[in-house]
Amino acid sequence: MRSFGYQWHITDRCALRCTHCYQERSDRGAELSASVLCRVADDVLGAIAPRPVTVNVTGGEPLLAPQLVPLLEHLQAAPNVEAVDLITNGIITGDAMERRLSRAGALSCVRHVKVSVESADPSVNDAIRGLGSLAEAVAGIKRIGQLAGKPVVVMATLMRSNAAGIPALVRLAQDVGAAGIILERFVPVGGAAAAREQAIVEGQWPVVTDAIARVAGVEADPGDLARYRAFWLRFQGGGIAVSGAFCNLGESMALMPDGTVFPCRRLPLRVGNVLEEPFAEILPRLETWCGDGACRALERALGSEAPA
Repeated sequence: MRSFGYQWHITDRCALRCTHCYQERSDRGAELSASVLCRVADDVLGAIAPRPVTVNVTGGEPLLAPQLVPLLEHLQAAPNVEAVDLITNGIITGDAMERRLSRAGALSCVRHVKVSVESADPSVNDAIRGLGSLAEAVAGIKRIGQLAGKPVVVMATLMRSNAAGIPALVRLAQDVGAAGIILERFVPVGGAAAAREQAIVEGQWPVVTDAIARVAGVEADPGDLARYRAFWLRFQGGGIAVSGAFCNLGESMALMPDGTVFPCRRLPLRVGNVLEEPFAEILPRLETWCGDGACRALERALGSEAPA
């Protein structure tokens, strides 16, 4: 039975202003209450049942949303939730959230905590994510790992400015005790359209994927690897296991803070809204998108510069 995965953006609030961010707003205006989020979860999961579901809960910055913990606790009780991952910048901005995260059972349903870091070089990382953000993320990785008792996975969005630093970033992830690192290709859409010149285009992507293969100790044809849009490097013992995805996210939809459904966060085309109609009516429309391995988000964003 094929699983259904989606990325749930529960807030637009964020303490950072990253240059590659797809958001066009960073406030709480579109947020739903915890009780409404739980009703939405029941609607979405019920429409998909009995298929297993994986949920990536993110934002904005989900650690700024007090409704995060009630939602996680609700997802824990859902019968067809296979796994929940939490995507964060790793910066815990107050004692209240730390207490919520420490609450018994609050993070028990979380499989991985994914923390965004763009480069091991502070000048490169902080140019993308903000001054001091590398040091804060490294501290956050250690603190969240202690709070959650879960493996932390580093996430990086590959752009022209940070692609050359892949080996050093992998070493940093290993040094801070991460379980692995996810490397995704930047798509300049939404608020990130202004950084379009940072997109890695056709002739450059095979060079990047070859660097990923080298750091992982994998022998592969760069042309074959260039078909993939994202890679997950899992640290196992003294080695690295690599898996690739034809889709950056490998997910079936993005659910936005106001209930809007997109095919993915990088393809912001409105398919429906879960507050306006049952998800069971939206689901058939979703299944017409992105099922052939082509990245329509890249094609749309890069235009005449066809993706690799």
